[in-house]
Amino acid sequence: MEVATSLVTDNEFFSSERQGQLLIVRGKPHFTRHARDLKKIDTFFDHLEIIAHTDQVNVVVFLGCPEKAGATETMEFFDHFLTSRREDYLIQRLFNLVNNYTVTMAGLDKVTIHADTGHISLFHLNVSLACDYRIVTRNTVFENGFAEVGTIPKGGSGYFLSRMLGAGKTAEILQWPRFTAEEALTLGIVDKIVPGAKLEEEALKIANFYQEPQVSTMLSIRKLLKSDINELRRSLETEDMLILNRVNSPEFKVAMQNRMAARAKGRQAAE
Repeated sequence: MEVATSLVTDNEFFSSERQGQLLIVRGKPHFTRHARDLKKIDTFFDHLEIIAHTDQVNVVVFLGCPEKAGATETMEFFDHFLTSRREDYLIQRLFNLVNNYTVTMAGLDKVTIHADTGHISLFHLNVSLACDYRIVTRNTVFENGFAEVGTIPKGGSGYFLSRMLGAGKTAEILQWPRFTAEEALTLGIVDKIVPGAKLEEEALKIANFYQEPQVSTMLSIRKLLKSDINELRRSLETEDMLILNRVNSPEFKVAMQNRMAARAKGRQAAE
């Protein structure tokens, strides 16, 4: 297994670079393909552990790759695992990795900023919800492929969104098939919308603002708002149970077949 041994790295999944006490982590294309190789995801989580235990950086910027497929990515992901002979093992393994990532991010003693663009699946939104500050571009669309097949997104949305918006609004949003950057900003799910060409520049500007002495205040606020790590763990475990129950049902397989067929028909019509 490839193991990250430095804050600065570059592989086919992600890259990272330091600028003083700021670390910039850039995602790369083809998340769905990489997700099929859990050793590569292990590499990212190994890197996160290095970030968690270093005092060389106090602000981390995560830059999402614009080349994402949104809900289509979710469909391809489930389709791969449903056709795998090790389906349950692979999904459980991935869930464990995601759970560890989410808990680590929520407890990270760094200011974390997530900047993203394009068609964003709710899984990627959940990744950003574990961060302190979220920024997206004007053309961003959030797509919920999980709702299309009657399940919930993996990664902590039930915990994070309910604390941000309340249980009622969270239940409503998790049923939406898609929503825009403007809707996300109005809800408070994201903190800022910027032009596409300015995404990295604005993210770094915000990161520089949260250097000392502002960083100590932000860390205190973060711990106040995300202090119940045990409750987060329980919520993630409940997600696992609910998703697995749905994925293992005959109805889910039918729903997947129907959605994949509808998407294929839509692509043919577009061509």
